[in-house]
Amino acid sequence: MALSGYFLTDLIKIDGSLLEGGGSIVRNTIALSTIFQKPVEIFNIRAKRSKPGLRNQHTFVIKSIGEICNAEMTGVNLGSSQVTFYPGKINGGEYKIDVQTAGSLTLMLQALIPVAAYAPNPTKLLLKGGTDVPMAPPLDYIRFVYLPMLERLGLDITLCQGRRGHYPRGGGTLSCDVNPIIRLQPIMYKFEEPFKIERINAKAHAVQLPSHIVDRMITSAEEELKKHDYTLENIERDCPEPKYDTHVGPGTGIILWAYTNYGTILAGDGLGEKGLPAEEVGKIAAKRLLEQIATQKPIDYHLADQLILWMSLSDFPSIIDTTKITLHTITNIEIVKKFTGAEFIVDGQEGKPGTISCEPTTIQNHQK
Repeated sequence: MALSGYFLTDLIKIDGSLLEGGGSIVRNTIALSTIFQKPVEIFNIRAKRSKPGLRNQHTFVIKSIGEICNAEMTGVNLGSSQVTFYPGKINGGEYKIDVQTAGSLTLMLQALIPVAAYAPNPTKLLLKGGTDVPMAPPLDYIRFVYLPMLERLGLDITLCQGRRGHYPRGGGTLSCDVNPIIRLQPIMYKFEEPFKIERINAKAHAVQLPSHIVDRMITSAEEELKKHDYTLENIERDCPEPKYDTHVGPGTGIILWAYTNYGTILAGDGLGEKGLPAEEVGKIAAKRLLEQIATQKPIDYHLADQLILWMSLSDFPSIIDTTKITLHTITNIEIVKKFTGAEFIVDGQEGKPGTISCEPTTIQNHQK
C-alpha cells in the first residue's frame, strides 16, 4: 500500500507522550517531516495532559504546514490522539491562517518559519489568533530575541504586528514574510571571554486598559533591576488611546531583553492577568531576566529549545551555552534525532545551566 509515493514502512513513528509530552512534539515533528521529506505517524498525542489529544491550535499548525507542502494527512481533528502526515514539496506564496481562538500565533510561527525558509520562493504568512497568551512566548519575545538570532543564522524574515490578541478573546493579527534561506551560518555560542551585559531594553503594553498600567509595570521592573545595579536604556510604551484602540479584548504585558557581549539576547517577560497587580507583572519579568543573567551563560533557555532544530539543519558543528537545560530542550533533541543522524551531547543537568553540542551528518537530506 502506498500514499503519495511513500510506503507505510517508511513512516517515522513518534510517541507524542515522550518526555515533556506536549504540543511541541507535534509542531517540531510536522516541521521536520516537511523539511526532510519524511512521512510520520504521531501517536499518544499529549497523552499526559488533562485534555489529551490535539487542541485547536495544533490542528491549525498541521493543516497550515500541510497546505504549504501539499501534504496528505489523517487524524487531524480536535481531540485526535494519532496523526499521519505525508509531506509533499514545499511551496512559497501567501497563506492566511485564522486559528479562530486565542491559540498562540508565536508557537505556530516557530513551526512555520523553518518550513517557509526551505521553500524555493518567498512566503507570506497572514495570521490571526493569540499574540500574548499564557504558556507561550509573547509576540515581543519573537521580535526581540528569536528573530534577531535567526537573522544572525542567515535568515531573512520581516514580522509586522497588527493587533495584539490576548486570552481568552484572541483576535490578534500579524504578518510574517520569510525569504528562502541560502545557507545557515554556524551556531557557536561558547566562548572563553568573561560574560557581561551591555544594555537592557524594555517594552510594556496595555490594550483596552488605562495607560498607567504600563507605567506601573515599567517602574516596578526598574526598581527590581536597580537592586542588582542594572538600569533600562531604552523603554517602549505601547498603549493606544481609547478612540484609536481597535483590539478585541483587554490585555497587558512587559518584556525586558538584555544584550550580551556574545552577541546574544537574554529576556524575561510578564503577562497580565485578572487580579495580578501591574507592579507584580513588572517584578516577575525583571526577576526572570535577572535569574538568567546570574548564570553567566549567553543563550536564553527558551531560545535554546528552538535552536535545537536549527542546529540539526546546519552543515556545521554547533555548540551553545544556555542558562538552563529544560525538559523541552531534551525532548526536542530526541525528536530531531529521529529525522537526522546528528549527534547531540548535553553537558549539564535538567534545570541547571549547561552546554549543548551537535555534530551534523556529513550530508543533510533536507531540501536546499
